[in-house]
Amino acid sequence: MKKRLISLVAAAALVGGVAVAGAPQVAKAGTVTVKGDTQATLYGFVWAQYDWINQATGDADHSNMPIPDNDGYLYDKTQAETSVGVTRIGFAFKNEDANLNGRIEGGFFHAGNNFRLRRAYVQHNFDGFYVLIGQEWIIEENFASISAGFTAPAGFDEGILRVPQVRIGTNLDLGSANLDLALAFEWGNKSAVSSSAGVNGYDGAAVDRYTFPTTAARAVLHLDTGFGAPAKIYAWGSIIPVYVTGGSKQDESETSYAFGAGVNVPISMFTVGGNFQYSDGATNYAGLSDYQPASYYINNNGDDEDTEMYAFNVNATVTPIPCVTLGAEYDYVEFKNDDVFDGTKPKVHTFVGNAKIKTTKYTTLTLEWRHMKAKDFDATGLVDDDDFSGDQIYALYMYKF
Repeated sequence: MKKRLISLVAAAALVGGVAVAGAPQVAKAGTVTVKGDTQATLYGFVWAQYDWINQATGDADHSNMPIPDNDGYLYDKTQAETSVGVTRIGFAFKNEDANLNGRIEGGFFHAGNNFRLRRAYVQHNFDGFYVLIGQEWIIEENFASISAGFTAPAGFDEGILRVPQVRIGTNLDLGSANLDLALAFEWGNKSAVSSSAGVNGYDGAAVDRYTFPTTAARAVLHLDTGFGAPAKIYAWGSIIPVYVTGGSKQDESETSYAFGAGVNVPISMFTVGGNFQYSDGATNYAGLSDYQPASYYINNNGDDEDTEMYAFNVNATVTPIPCVTLGAEYDYVEFKNDDVFDGTKPKVHTFVGNAKIKTTKYTTLTLEWRHMKAKDFDATGLVDDDDFSGDQIYALYMYKF
């Protein structure tokens, strides 16, 4: 097998070797030897985000919830924050002789901006189907929002994102349409099922372990409408078995489940879309940054009460000129647990408006405003306030290479 020498700008960011990360005039290119017939491609992006949040919880780039009106001195204060830690760098691999491809990708969004693995997988391509093994995005939809913020609006910021998995998939050519089908076993059960302290006389239930991974399936139809780019219609479902402990229950088996669907339709310069998802016992698909209701509560008789969640959004974008795209979105999420919440349904409304401006072929400036409004969360016992709201403003500059 012959060796190919691949010249890679910024290779040292991954292998700690020679210098580089930048344009050739300010950095010296390194050289990496790739064995066999493998071809390697370097890719990544620089992410610089500047945030202003008013009455919003946590770090600005990890927040999609407001602060209650009676929750300390920050309840009506504006904070300015910034982060470049989302910056990522990766290698995509391809070997036509072995019919496989793969990826290794990492980022710096970790304690102290340490480098951390994000994606790492190998995909074997067979006649008509593929098998993916390694860590990759879950097959449940997790890019349902047009928001450019690192944390998506409440209801669609899935607590389970990239996990080790084994995936089998195929693509069916239907003429004017094609259908992507996938089945995956995902090791992310504990991330999907949320735990919390007990409320209103009910004990919370914490996830102990799981003995079988999440089983998820997805179908995505790309349909040529003749109005512009192909429309996208998708549906997914997942089953999440876990063992929980709370109150008199010790290591009790529970099975959560979730499903979702959505559509995205480009029409000339416009694109309209909508998404829906529902879960029973897997509330962390909503991904609230704070005050997340638990998946299960235990009453005095030792019976469990599971929490249901449903969320939907609608969005639209318009590109009046090639370098500018304007967008708007409304997101809604609601939690239901009649016994624990006494018939009240905690909910979050989020309003999004943004503008994406291509400053060059490779760089984009995004300006975004989000308004979040939480109602009836006093029923959860996690806060005393029944109606509180906050605002976020993002300025994001990204260079993709």
